[in-house]
Amino acid sequence: MKKVSENLLDNKGLDIRLKILRGGAILYCKSCTQKIDEDSKFCKYCGAKVTNEIKADVDGIKLKNIFHGIYITLQSNSQYTKEEFDEDFDCFKNYENKVFSNNDFYKILVDVVFYSGFKASTVEKYLRVIHSYFDDYKKVLKYNKEQVDIIKNDSNMIRNRNKIDACIKNAVKLEQIINKYGSVQNYINSFNPNLSDECLLRLKNRLEKDFSFIGDTTSYHVMTDIGLNVLKPDRVILRIFYRLGLLDNETDLFGAVKVGRSFSLILNLPIRYIDIIFVSYGQLNLAKLECICSEKNPKCYKCGANVYCNYANQVINRGF
Repeated sequence: MKKVSENLLDNKGLDIRLKILRGGAILYCKSCTQKIDEDSKFCKYCGAKVTNEIKADVDGIKLKNIFHGIYITLQSNSQYTKEEFDEDFDCFKNYENKVFSNNDFYKILVDVVFYSGFKASTVEKYLRVIHSYFDDYKKVLKYNKEQVDIIKNDSNMIRNRNKIDACIKNAVKLEQIINKYGSVQNYINSFNPNLSDECLLRLKNRLEKDFSFIGDTTSYHVMTDIGLNVLKPDRVILRIFYRLGLLDNETDLFGAVKVGRSFSLILNLPIRYIDIIFVSYGQLNLAKLECICSEKNPKCYKCGANVYCNYANQVINRGF
């Protein structure tokens, strides 16, 4: 059986996948993954021709079972009630194509810069102080050398000079972009990132070029947080997808994005929600949550998806 990253979203051909959900037929364009009308002849987003061929994906059942098992395991081993868990996580279902202000975008950049390369639990201890200094790009533009030195020497701050300098440089760049395009939203829209993967990757490359401390993985993080059809393929996501046999290796960033889209399509759930569930499943030291799929000594015996996991099968064969 082909892996999901090859089978569901390989962008070869322009056929449309059919999914039966809650009693209705929902069509998605295989080329750009947008939802389209059932009687469409062409995708209104990317122009792909809709053929009459409807393909049933055996792997769709596998993906549903994997996600259900992970969701149940994460929730049942947490300190949340079912209702509390859903209340906290459901906010991640509202990221798609969201409208954001210039300053919203700046604050996303700030968070991405500081989370980059650091454990989330470490950054979260300093977020209040980070946000007190970098909550408004217009304020940051006015910082003088003395004020910057105070930030860099604040014992309550993450005193990483490169990250602090990046946030200041990004405020300057942001103002230049706003002056040129009118708004950051216009800047993002100018790439038509929802039109095709090619357009999305052009935006990705431009973000890396325009902003400091934004690289191969963190550019996906930015695009995830502004509601585009991607997830952040960080070490946790790559590790879990690889262990489940959904990726051939732990370095295939865009392959992980495709797998995330596959889950999103099959489950009719926003990709940002898919992202946060999997990240929470494999990230250490999150409040109220138990890390199941950790890098070292994962709790395979607890995992509701272990029947699909290559890593768990190896552990089981050796004996827990």
